[in-house]
Amino acid sequence: CFLIALIYLIFLSRDLPSLEELQKFNPEQVSKIVSSDGEVISELYFHKRDVVKIGKIPKNLRNALLSMEDRDFYNHSGLKFESIFRAVIINVLTVSKKQGASTITQQLARNMYNIIGFKKTINRKLKELITAINIEQTYTKSEIMELYLNSVYFGHGRYGVQAASEHYFGKNVDELTLDECAILIGLLPAPARYSPISHPDRAVVRKNLVLKV
Repeated sequence: CFLIALIYLIFLSRDLPSLEELQKFNPEQVSKIVSSDGEVISELYFHKRDVVKIGKIPKNLRNALLSMEDRDFYNHSGLKFESIFRAVIINVLTVSKKQGASTITQQLARNMYNIIGFKKTINRKLKELITAINIEQTYTKSEIMELYLNSVYFGHGRYGVQAASEHYFGKNVDELTLDECAILIGLLPAPARYSPISHPDRAVVRKNLVLKV
């Protein structure tokens, strides 16, 4: 059984990004047309995204992310086996696929590579786990968090914390208040549902939950 499982994992790994490809990953950025006096005339992009270094991202926002998405981020190697086991048991008992068990690294794996996909299938989950392990071997924890916060979707066509901060609050990410950090992290499970623009009441409820946790 172990040998069969190993062969199957190797089979799934064929189309996944190699360690070399992981090292070359660079989140898609906004192309800006700038006038001679330094004014931004126009922006060209497929996804609205500006990449910022981890040092520019407020500590409050990083702490909120850890509290809501992955409290053991600095203590695991990309996977939390107890969470995976719990999710499997709950999903089997309830005959559903609602219980998630993804770490920040696993979520990053999905965000980085479309080939993994978002369908709730066993194959997708295994590909995600394999890529998460490879990501942990390639990047430091700080780099993983930086990549995640620059690639995650925040709604309204905005990817990454800088683009989200500009869109929702009209300021750079390093200028965000505690409440604004909580609103952004509160968006992550369902950006369309918790948008402070489309659903301000829901956004406040999510913000209070983040601050409480």
